[in-house]
Amino acid sequence: MMIMKKNTFLYLLIILFSISCKAQQYPLNTNYRTIPDNSYIKDINNEYSKFVGNWKAIINNKEIDLSISKEENKSMILFNRHFYKDVLLIRYKVLVNNQIVENTINNSNDSVNIISMGAQIDGSVLFDYKGLKCLVGNGFISLEYVDSTHLKWNYQPQSTVITNKNCSDYPTSGIKINLPYEPADIIFTKQ
Repeated sequence: MMIMKKNTFLYLLIILFSISCKAQQYPLNTNYRTIPDNSYIKDINNEYSKFVGNWKAIINNKEIDLSISKEENKSMILFNRHFYKDVLLIRYKVLVNNQIVENTINNSNDSVNIISMGAQIDGSVLFDYKGLKCLVGNGFISLEYVDSTHLKWNYQPQSTVITNKNCSDYPTSGIKINLPYEPADIIFTKQ
């Protein structure tokens, strides 16, 4: 009889835990400032799947290869708020005249410097780009799903002045932003 009571109690505890966990899930476009700590902003409607894959664009003599993956339940801390979130990660390779000038394709998830901030009402996804050394090029990227083989890219680097006075390891030759930000609405094709 005692074993049966223990099993029933354990079963009820598991059910209660499952219900409380589900109550902590919120859809992608939820403002993280409005949820309790340790909540989970989840891709409930699978909105991110259409962006996942390898994409390519060629602009003049520059080829840009994107590798977009999804990471679920990523731990995030923003403005002293801790929560979990499904995110898209962009790794990339930039070639100029067939020479690699920048490559993050093999970076681990923890060192990816382009991470989704959330899905927008229009279906696009906004990304935060942390930039290169000394934050050169940091800004925002918007990806819009056009169709199953095309994405529209818009990148807006922040206008900051970096010198060797405020960035001790800034190279004397400077740091060039290699990701495309002109023209607007660059089309990437799925590979």
